[in-house]
Amino acid sequence: MVADSQPGHIDQIKQTNAGAVYRLIDQLGPVSRIDLSRFAQLAPASITKIVREMLEAHLVQETEIQEPGSRGRPAVGLMVETEAWHYLSIRISRGEIHLALRDLSSALVVEEQLELALQHVQPFASRLLDQVDQFFIRHQKKLERLTAIAVTMPGIIDTEHGIIHRMPFYEDVKDMPLGEILANHTGVSVYIQHDISAWTMAESLFGASRGARDVIQVVIDHNVGAGVITDGRLLHAGSSSLVEIGHT
Repeated sequence: MVADSQPGHIDQIKQTNAGAVYRLIDQLGPVSRIDLSRFAQLAPASITKIVREMLEAHLVQETEIQEPGSRGRPAVGLMVETEAWHYLSIRISRGEIHLALRDLSSALVVEEQLELALQHVQPFASRLLDQVDQFFIRHQKKLERLTAIAVTMPGIIDTEHGIIHRMPFYEDVKDMPLGEILANHTGVSVYIQHDISAWTMAESLFGASRGARDVIQVVIDHNVGAGVITDGRLLHAGSSSLVEIGHT
């Protein structure tokens, strides 16, 4: 619930209201301005201003809504504009790096899978930045507004601060502030997560375990590991702790 009289700094109020309206459009779209005003509990004038700014920023777009059984001119609805914004997903594994440019609906724009040597005279972070730069150069005609970079990899990771304490296969990765390095280099927000934890979350949100409150996902490839969701929340989220499995 968001109210116009919400206390606090005026800029924070505007940001909070805009965030609430965007989430409603994402969840309910296409949705009319009248319904947005009712669901967000904001005055129609506030909705008009927020929506106008979002349209100018290419965050949302207008579309026609034809109610079942209705006659006359279709109403104007709002929906998230997913194609105007992109994010880069990076998956690092043994000897390989996978880069994929996606829009906000997660639709694939372009992807590449490249070799990433386990041992090299060039430092790991420098090689990663070179790969990202070259990827953007090769596909600059397809790139719209880059909003974030998401990185998944094995290892011991401080996800909150974007620090890679240890990573298998790449011996020079030790206590590396990779999130900060990438963010400073690209100028966008960077999110880093353990690869199995990210996979477990993705399955819970969009895949085979969607809707389940308690999930254990076991992965066996170059490494053996597991991701756990308990009561709808990822276990050890935001920490460097890992779920370990084994046998006797």
